[in-house]
Amino acid sequence: MNNTRKSFLQRLTGSFKEDDEEAIEKMSQVNRKSFSNLNTRDIDEDDEDMEIEVEDDDIPMAVEGQLGIDLFETPVEVIVKTMIPGVRKEDIDISLSRDMLTIRGERKDEKTISEDDYHYRELYWGAFSRTVKLPHEVDIDKAEATESQGMLTLRLPRIDRERKASLKVKNM
Repeated sequence: MNNTRKSFLQRLTGSFKEDDEEAIEKMSQVNRKSFSNLNTRDIDEDDEDMEIEVEDDDIPMAVEGQLGIDLFETPVEVIVKTMIPGVRKEDIDISLSRDMLTIRGERKDEKTISEDDYHYRELYWGAFSRTVKLPHEVDIDKAEATESQGMLTLRLPRIDRERKASLKVKNM
């Protein structure tokens, strides 16, 4: 591979010059290897006999979807809202500590339609999760989670670190 500096546009888009054939060939090999399990009929018969050397770093990994959230606070609680349409309550796992929140779940595809019959397939199906550091410590015993029309709302009461109480001494 030549050591010439790539242009700004090449670095931004990941495009290559035509004379950078070694990099293009390596990308092609990785793509053929990665997608061979998905759609084998698109690979030419001549390409099937080609031996492909792929490093572990080049193989795409399965990725969980990241759940989008709104997180805001009032003087007494931290509120988290997220859209989870099509997800059953049993498929949601909410883990809460005093300062961290993790929401995990899975949107299951019904698989009733053949892949060949799709014209557009843009909806996300599969596992998703989101972990956030909370802006204040919360009382995990008083936290509530509700769902209405696909909107999951978590109400997390804040712990007031500044609150003071005076104790009276009792006679025994």
